[in-house]
Amino acid sequence: MRTVLIAVGLSLAGVICLLLFLKLVFGAIRRRLVSEVAARFSERDILKQSIGANFFGRESKGMGQVRGNGALVLTGQDLWFLLVVPRREISIPLRDVTAVGTKKSHLGKSVLRPLLHVQFRSDGRDDSIAWWVVDPDAWCTAIDHARSSL
Repeated sequence: MRTVLIAVGLSLAGVICLLLFLKLVFGAIRRRLVSEVAARFSERDILKQSIGANFFGRESKGMGQVRGNGALVLTGQDLWFLLVVPRREISIPLRDVTAVGTKKSHLGKSVLRPLLHVQFRSDGRDDSIAWWVVDPDAWCTAIDHARSSL
């Protein structure tokens, strides 16, 4: 019985250490994203932002893309995203956005919550992209308002 308690205690301690380590890593990534957004955009230019946006892929790149987290920023001119891993920037001029809305899935991927879905023109072709963000309806409203102000 004593051996079982020791094993359970050590396992619990290991899990706690792992969780603390992950919290430190994710905190450092979040701070780096906040810093990169602040270096790229002035605070007054940012209409809306999400440091924890979950990228669901770009339609033109196909279904094989890996989902990933990053920073999504709306300015008066662009919708900009910085994917953490692999590090990649995506910038969509608002003048190229043709529609915004929500969808339940994108490229066969879902989180059982509505996704922000943006349709746009790129290199003369229709394309779309999606993210999971907190309150995607508010993002749709903000993007539509920014587009109408162009």
